[in-house]
Amino acid sequence: MEKDAPLLCAHCSAPVTSRDQAIEINGRHEHAFFNPAGIAYEIRCFRRAPGCLIQGDPTDEFTWFAGYRWQFSLCSTCLTHLGWFFSSLERPPFYGLISNRLI
Repeated sequence: MEKDAPLLCAHCSAPVTSRDQAIEINGRHEHAFFNPAGIAYEIRCFRRAPGCLIQGDPTDEFTWFAGYRWQFSLCSTCLTHLGWFFSSLERPPFYGLISNRLI
């Protein structure tokens, strides 16, 4: 598969990001976490995701990455929740996108 091949929203097939935008955060591209409600998520990290709409106020409550605040990241076409946008005053921002919501 090509490095710049698009990754699409699994719900509506709109382009979200591409493989060449994959990055490592804390030494890994893929992470597994539980949210406060006990729901498990497997996420992949990306530097850019032009097909995402960032929603909500930044918060550091229950953040999975120390020093980062998060906001919801939705498909800009169908508004499906695709993951989270993480921002920090000290480090570059990134997207943590739910693995099974991308194709």
